[in-house]
Amino acid sequence: MRRGFFICMIFWLFMSSAPFVSGEISSTVHNLSVSGPGTFIDPQVKDLCVFCHTPHRSANPLALWNRELPPKSYNLYTSSTLEATLNQPTGTSRLCLSCHDGTTALGNLRVPPRNGDSKLGPLTGRAALGTDLSDDHPISFVYDATLASRKGQLEDPAQLAHPLPLDKSGQLQCSTCHEPHDNQYRKFLRIDDRAGVLCTTCHKQRDWARSAHATSAATWKGGGTNPWPDSPHASVVDNGCMNCHGTHSVPRPPRLLRDSEEKDVCMVCHNGTVATKNLENEFSKINVHRVDAASWIHEPRENPNSMPSHVACVDCHNPHQSAANPASPPFVPGALRGVRGLNISGGIMERSSNEYEVCLKCHGVLDQATSGRSVRQDNTRNVRLEINPSNPSYHPIAATGKNTTMGGFETGYTTGSIIYCIDCHNNDEWTPNGTRPRGPHGSLFEPILEREYQVNDPTQETFQAYALCYKCHNRSYILDDRGGFKEHKKHIEGKDSSCAVCHDAHGSRRNSHLINFMLQDRTGKAVVTPSSSGRLEYISLGPGRGQCYLTCHGEDHNPLEYKD
Repeated sequence: MRRGFFICMIFWLFMSSAPFVSGEISSTVHNLSVSGPGTFIDPQVKDLCVFCHTPHRSANPLALWNRELPPKSYNLYTSSTLEATLNQPTGTSRLCLSCHDGTTALGNLRVPPRNGDSKLGPLTGRAALGTDLSDDHPISFVYDATLASRKGQLEDPAQLAHPLPLDKSGQLQCSTCHEPHDNQYRKFLRIDDRAGVLCTTCHKQRDWARSAHATSAATWKGGGTNPWPDSPHASVVDNGCMNCHGTHSVPRPPRLLRDSEEKDVCMVCHNGTVATKNLENEFSKINVHRVDAASWIHEPRENPNSMPSHVACVDCHNPHQSAANPASPPFVPGALRGVRGLNISGGIMERSSNEYEVCLKCHGVLDQATSGRSVRQDNTRNVRLEINPSNPSYHPIAATGKNTTMGGFETGYTTGSIIYCIDCHNNDEWTPNGTRPRGPHGSLFEPILEREYQVNDPTQETFQAYALCYKCHNRSYILDDRGGFKEHKKHIEGKDSSCAVCHDAHGSRRNSHLINFMLQDRTGKAVVTPSSSGRLEYISLGPGRGQCYLTCHGEDHNPLEYKD
């Protein structure tokens, strides 16, 4: 009996007297005694360990807990990508919440300090998580090899590169990431979180190590909103996962995102205050991808054929894989790496191989023209159908073109060229060596075109009016009738006919030479109508020869034949 009493007394002195405890905890905010450095201290209490531990009458043998365990039911984290089965907090997480849910006074102890009850009230501020844990990293779930293998985005817990302990039941708890007695790393983290190492110990994202968010040394230049207000790190690479995600009390709970507005998760850096190029300005133009029109609709596993209409930054860019690596058409450049798409056949690509597959995820589904657009003889506006290499003709996006005798190209283009969608659909202010970002974020010209392209009829021919066409096709070659069709000048200059009257820029499912007649222009005006015999048809008679049955600009072609 005496020996047992003596052992208990020694333990009590060790647990409750500041001079006998490790210097690590005494200098942290977990020291709530009079010697503590934090905001929450009791000036009447000298005992340090008593606020958490007691050798007698503990609420839980785990850590000999000196606090009543919270009886509360907590609102748990949820997300459409969550694979784990969550439980109400258990183990050490429940112990932590007896202070950190902010509902119970810090001084409410089972065994009071030696000099009487503590008067400390409940924890407040950012450290008080409340009973809504939906905006916090999930806890109290079994983390095992089975969970890790479900989507392949978690490390097998038996193979973790750093010591992040699970509890005896194999559950991930608060204590997996936090060591409450040691604040060597901020917020009592078990390892340094610089460059997202704490996160990537468990989470493995394909190509993350090569991505811009994992490698960029960019820092905040000032102006706008500080993207890292609560971080000691000053660069993108050092903030790592925390550039976009948080772990506790985040503004956007699903996927733990750091802003309540979807576009602002990206724009806080990509408005020119951190990233080199300012994307925010592009979305203020007349013609844009409306990333502000609908928030939080995008789902990582969404089916392009049935998803609600929307566009978000992450529809085109995977922030875990995106990088600045260049590529050659048709292959995806680094900025589009790791993004879902549709192939030419309409099949879903988990990782698009070609740039156009990313675009087709949206533009390869809808089949009808919308209001305010021109109407054509074959009126599909499904780009996937228009650029299909099985068509009689198409712009060379998915494959090289079929007309091997075509000439009159500007330098850099040949009949063997393949082009990107963004060679046409691009920022109107972009230049190869300039500071404006490339891509279809926004443009002065509809529909998000790099250069002007007038499609209404009539249109007076100028270099500017058809600047997009003349980017690749030499203007003099066309107007001097040096190609197979000898009447371009007559139509374009003489009749003020737009290139778009005869040619459908993406492709034609009926005819060679991109011929798909425009029936109405964007203003609703009739342009091409049937001939006097009721026919509306183009007939190819071989290279440099053809017939047209139609009426245009008051002239009846019934038929009109042309030849070299």
